[in-house]
Amino acid sequence: MLRSRAGARRHRSTRWMAVLALGASSALVGAGPASAAEADITGGSLTWGFKASFRAYVKTGDGNPPIAVSNGAAINADGTFTFPSTGGSHDAGGGTTNATYGGTVVFSYPAHLFTITLANPTIAISGGTASLKADVDLDTTMTDPVSVKQATIATLTGSPATSGNTVTGSNLAAVLTTQGASAFNGFYAPGDALDPVSFTFGTGGTAPAAPAVTANPAQGVDPAGATIAVHGTGFDPEANDAAGIYVSFGPKVDEHWTNAGVLQVTKWVSKTNEPTDARDRMAADGSFSTTLPISAVYTDRNGNEVDCTRVQCYVITFAARGSADRSQDTFTPITFSSAGGGGNTAQQRITGTVTGGPLTLSVAGANVALPAVGKGEYAKAPLNTATVADLRGTGTGWSLVGQVSDFTSAGGGVIAGNYLGWTPTASVVNDPLGGTTGAVTPGAAAAPGAGLGEARALCTSAAGASNGVFACGAELNLGVPASATAGDYAATLTLTLS
Repeated sequence: MLRSRAGARRHRSTRWMAVLALGASSALVGAGPASAAEADITGGSLTWGFKASFRAYVKTGDGNPPIAVSNGAAINADGTFTFPSTGGSHDAGGGTTNATYGGTVVFSYPAHLFTITLANPTIAISGGTASLKADVDLDTTMTDPVSVKQATIATLTGSPATSGNTVTGSNLAAVLTTQGASAFNGFYAPGDALDPVSFTFGTGGTAPAAPAVTANPAQGVDPAGATIAVHGTGFDPEANDAAGIYVSFGPKVDEHWTNAGVLQVTKWVSKTNEPTDARDRMAADGSFSTTLPISAVYTDRNGNEVDCTRVQCYVITFAARGSADRSQDTFTPITFSSAGGGGNTAQQRITGTVTGGPLTLSVAGANVALPAVGKGEYAKAPLNTATVADLRGTGTGWSLVGQVSDFTSAGGGVIAGNYLGWTPTASVVNDPLGGTTGAVTPGAAAAPGAGLGEARALCTSAAGASNGVFACGAELNLGVPASATAGDYAATLTLTLS
């Protein structure tokens, strides 16, 4: 019986390489025993999204649902995830932290042959180096299952802040490690930037308070102008050297803590302030009550008109004096009533962002068995279908090429790889949403004797037409020379996507 099996080898010039059998492994990382100086962590939370482009890519898939959370994890409005504290230890003097968080996130894309489970993230800090660890399980038909516990997924850069018994890390830059790239099956390369990580934990016997704000009224506000009452709880009056917070009204913008010019009105609230039109006092328990005079339309300090009936505006709180501490941020939406009498119309401007995804290759099986034939005859069989998904959104084009090694037998027989030919096929996988699909072209046929011993195109998609999902296949045709010795032969066919 003649057989063709696939094996894995990496090619530096390719962006993605897929073979019909893959493997992944990752070392385990654990925390050492607690020292006498360590304090137990009693509460907190961690916020992370892994990678926004990956979430956007998975959401286009056929998972049911594509992204799911459980065991205490929650999906935030911006698509990131929050994980609750499960304990750990913190040694402020020794500079070591092992803060553990619970919860599970599942990324599922059956059409692209994978399910990835991310659970139980941990912030580990030692010797001035911070990292993010997690349990990762990969289930895919492209390779053996992978299950790693507390793999080091990312290295973190930034400076956590300490206020009393609370430690806060805000928007720490995260970079994928080699171990993390392996655990996620090579979706991204080591060194790629991931979503920033934010966390908080306390060691004082109670969990850090969660800031919360209510406004009255919050709906049906007179667009011509009104004074709303704002009440806050759970803030930290000692944070950032007791600088307090700003309580403002306006739209949400990037880096709102440094772009206050777009806001209509702002009050400074701190534990030492005497109440004035521009200031108010925060109680020792982190609560406050104040008022804000607002209207639906105003001109900001940059000279631009802001219309809060057309864009969503909020009561916004954030750490004072341009602090990078985001633990005091809240956004409470305020809506205005329609002006005038009956017959009014209302408009909403809809905006959205389409993010790019990866260029991926998957195959429908790991082995191809050719039928038994005699010398001077031909053995034919179909190649397992290769699926290329170009979700980058750039339309820059791609090519999928194949090359086979020599066929060898246990008895020492050799059939040169060029004796394997193929007749490629290619087709577009229809978009279930009816979008405009790209185009794919099958490679040229290669006859036995002038075949796949050299790299040959299985299929290609030209620049400007490469976005979408495509299926590529071929009819394999092995010509057996009369000089071949009898036996079972095997070879490795490698497909390379670039």
